[in-house]
Amino acid sequence: MIDNTIIRAKHLTKHFRDFWRRPKVAAVQDVSLDVQRGEVFGLLGPNGSGKSTTIKMILGLLHPTNGTLTVLGHDPRDVKTKSRVGYLPEESYLYPYLTAEETLNFYGKLFDLSPTVRETRIQQLLEMIGLSHARRRTVGEFSKGMMRRIGNSHRR
Repeated sequence: MIDNTIIRAKHLTKHFRDFWRRPKVAAVQDVSLDVQRGEVFGLLGPNGSGKSTTIKMILGLLHPTNGTLTVLGHDPRDVKTKSRVGYLPEESYLYPYLTAEETLNFYGKLFDLSPTVRETRIQQLLEMIGLSHARRRTVGEFSKGMMRRIGNSHRR
């Protein structure tokens, strides 16, 4: 039988420590969940309940203190796993002085795309997200909606 589990967390715990390495904050405590392929999943809770910390562990940006976590069947810190996961925060962290083309070129280099492939993909993405007309404008001049489109475009 094929395992369609995309995210599997078992007894996931994250404690942050102080300067002397003493436990300071229990940000996530004994969370277990499975998210299946094709399932829509919401992580809800009040401020300070560990939602952002859990997402950071799923993205491989933080390592759990205890418990196990797999994404697509592998450690979330694995580079191949990260190449298959997209994350769009509410605030995009884009360089405001780069143009739309320069921004996409930067991401293409991060993904080790050849110059020819990058050029083709940049043109395709700008057309797909409706920003061909703004290819040479700096991202800092973009509206919030335009920034979200350019910030999410490299994940397509």
